Amino acid sequence: MKPVPTDSLEYQTQKKNQKYNFRIALAQGILIRISFAFTDPTTVLTTFIYKLTQNNFLVGVTGSIMTTGWMWPQFLVSNLIEHRSRKLPFYILGMSSRVFCWVVICLGTFLISAQNYLLLVTVFLVFYFLAASSMGVSTIPYMDIISKSIRPQRRARFFSLRQLIGYTFAFLIGFFVKYILDSRLAFPNNYAVLFFCTTVSATAAFAVFAKIREPIHPVKSERQPIWNQLKQGLHIFKTDIHYRRFIWFRIAGHFSGIAAPFYSPYALQKLDVALPTVGYFLSVGALTGVVSNVLWGYVGEKYGTRSILVITSGLFCLPPFVALSSVTLPTDLQIPYYFLVFAISGIITNGVMVGFMTYMLNMSPGLSRPTYIGFMNTVLVLVSFVPMTGGLLVPLIGYEGIFMISIVSGGVALLTAYRLEEIIRSDNENFS
Repeated sequence: MKPVPTDSLEYQTQKKNQKYNFRIALAQGILIRISFAFTDPTTVLTTFIYKLTQNNFLVGVTGSIMTTGWMWPQFLVSNLIEHRSRKLPFYILGMSSRVFCWVVICLGTFLISAQNYLLLVTVFLVFYFLAASSMGVSTIPYMDIISKSIRPQRRARFFSLRQLIGYTFAFLIGFFVKYILDSRLAFPNNYAVLFFCTTVSATAAFAVFAKIREPIHPVKSERQPIWNQLKQGLHIFKTDIHYRRFIWFRIAGHFSGIAAPFYSPYALQKLDVALPTVGYFLSVGALTGVVSNVLWGYVGEKYGTRSILVITSGLFCLPPFVALSSVTLPTDLQIPYYFLVFAISGIITNGVMVGFMTYMLNMSPGLSRPTYIGFMNTVLVLVSFVPMTGGLLVPLIGYEGIFMISIVSGGVALLTAYRLEEIIRSDNENFS
């Protein structure tokens, strides 16, 4: 591609569109972060299911649904859109479906009483899975549009700023969650209010991103058969060592996350924490996420994205260790100490988000980016059920056993992170 003179009209238009798209993408990312905060999977949703059913297996299912639903459609979607120059219509399709699902969840929670808990939990889990799957449909076009709209040198800053502002709002939302759960609203109507807030903020995020000016870049000339694309994905896995190592790193990270859905139920059951305290758990995680984003942005620009992944994987072992050791402390210190679980988790979540998103985009060649992302996340569907497996294991090995599995897996994740290398491929490059 020939360089465009910096004084040309085309260059000035590109520069203007890049600034516009950065602002649009940032606004969308903040609104999405807000929508996640109202229904945080590891605090709000797990306590909703636990209070409704008292069933750890269903808590584990809830922890698995977001990841599984988000991942499974991505390879199919990548096959549908890789040869298309415009990806935005597919983002619109996925996000509109997600908003519809949350409308159903919200209405179902308002209208179905807690006494009819089997119907309520069925409606919730089915449409939560469909909402997560719809987000999976929108992810591939979203990532492709972001990669075309934001230069590689600014991606770490973009994701860091997105998380920074989003988690600032999430910190405040934690107090709102505490207020709602502590209000006179009867269960499950108090949670229905939170589901409504998620619906509104997700709708706003969808509407904002629909206004982005999608750049048109070269694409493959025609859609390839899905079996050929599967073979291409397997070929990339075998021949691209950076890609293969990154997949192994993410697999280890999934096993380390086996304990995440059980931190809040453990606090309710073992430490006698009051339900509204869940809001404070959310706020603490959001606050440390805000503070850590300053670090992640600096580390990403000065030392590279790999360094972010190494540091965060080094922290994976800490939340389950804190949870495991909390009961050994005097009673009056247990709950204050337990807040460290969510404080450290907030740092990890932001570091992984900034590092993972940036590393994945930098590693993926432009022409094959949907295949790179879609195949990876399809492979990871196989380990997305890890939290559900944790729910099955709790009656057998207890929460303590789940926390130990998480600690060991965190150590493995750190070893795999050390094997990663810093890599940035151009949008015109095509790995083969």
